[in-house]
Amino acid sequence: FGWYAAPTRLSTFSFRSVPFLLVPGRVVMVAPGMRCRGLSGVVAAAGRTSPSIVLLPPSSPSSSSSSGRARWASAGATPAARRGCATDVHISEERLGQFLRAEAAGLAGQEATPISLGQVLEASTPRRAAEFLHRELPIRFAKRMRQIEGLPRWREFRDLAEVHYLYFQSFRELRLCSPFVDGSLDAFTDTVARLKRRMEPVVPLLMEAMRELREKRVFANDGAIDRWLDSFLLSRIGTEMLTSQYISCAVPTYGGWSGCVGIVHDRCCPVEIVSRAAARAQRLCTEHFKCAHDVRIEVESVQDSCGGGGHLCFTYVPQYLFYMVLELLKNSARATVEIAGQDPCEIIKKPIVVTVSADARQVVVRIHDQAGGIPEEVQHRIWSYMFSTAVSRADSFEHRGTPLAGYGVGLPLCRLYAHYLGGSLQLISLPGQGTLSYLHLQRLDTDAREELSIRHCRPRA
Repeated sequence: FGWYAAPTRLSTFSFRSVPFLLVPGRVVMVAPGMRCRGLSGVVAAAGRTSPSIVLLPPSSPSSSSSSGRARWASAGATPAARRGCATDVHISEERLGQFLRAEAAGLAGQEATPISLGQVLEASTPRRAAEFLHRELPIRFAKRMRQIEGLPRWREFRDLAEVHYLYFQSFRELRLCSPFVDGSLDAFTDTVARLKRRMEPVVPLLMEAMRELREKRVFANDGAIDRWLDSFLLSRIGTEMLTSQYISCAVPTYGGWSGCVGIVHDRCCPVEIVSRAAARAQRLCTEHFKCAHDVRIEVESVQDSCGGGGHLCFTYVPQYLFYMVLELLKNSARATVEIAGQDPCEIIKKPIVVTVSADARQVVVRIHDQAGGIPEEVQHRIWSYMFSTAVSRADSFEHRGTPLAGYGVGLPLCRLYAHYLGGSLQLISLPGQGTLSYLHLQRLDTDAREELSIRHCRPRA
């Protein structure tokens, strides 16, 4: 039959009593006596490698072993195609790895599907969230693996190879786990929770890897590293949002903010969140610098210019707004303590003022400190991951407070989080006076859509 370019889902048909599987882009014959069920993507990978026989992998990590004994959950085969196909198939881990790597190569060529906050709210049931996650996440993992593989001699750099391994393991588990097993999402939920934990060290590993690649001159300059990391980490933010949304829907007791549908709140109050971030920044600063007096942070709001009165509210992800504001306040609080020489009287004289305002299209958070501004000689480097890492690698204060702080790259990550949902972050330095941070967030109700690519025109202070 050769190539076949029609179906977008796994389906079956018979020709002269021989069962076939139709998978995206090809027809694959299934050997008589084998199961006609399995993951469409792995079948496609097997079809590229061996078009006449398909070996299907286990359906979940718990059923996988080094011997490769296979059991499968239904992935679209019709009842007629399944009858008479009850024989287990044995494949080696090596062969399974080949299938999965071939599938990842194919999925890396597909485009990820940008989603809006409205779609996130619509997929607020665990079943809907699981269906989207199971379809979308492998594509995003595959594209990140290909991005790493595009770097020269990537296997020679231990930390970079470790990141690739983490993504491949997560890709593997996801592809070998059906969302629905006997009508339950428990196994799939466990898999998603496990891969979220596995991905936690990705940022510090990447920062170490980039430092080594810079020393080996794999990149032409720091700007090239920044562009590579922008692309990689923006995708990681999307992955984190999708997995957090699913876990929040599937496990109601999982963290989050009250009133949220998953991790999205359709009545997110920026004034409340800014106030929480301010209290957290004060506490972190006092604990770290052992100040006798808290840094003053004053929060004010301007009445919503589009009417309605009361607090400003819009549809957003509260935890992301909290992360961004806290990182910006940490920077301002630290600079204030340093310029005041930890003198309580001087600290009191230099309050940090946070203003929240909005119109029909956007919400803006402005943070104004009086810490003397950003030195001119480093202004052009404040958005660079390499600059942030170099100056704060050993500074525990930069590592505290939020997941964005992970390796001293809080500021460039703040910018990415803002960009992810169509916003922006700008810094203006007033020499001898202080720094103004402007965080612009889209206020288009549920139309705010995730950005899966970034324009490589990095902002200036």
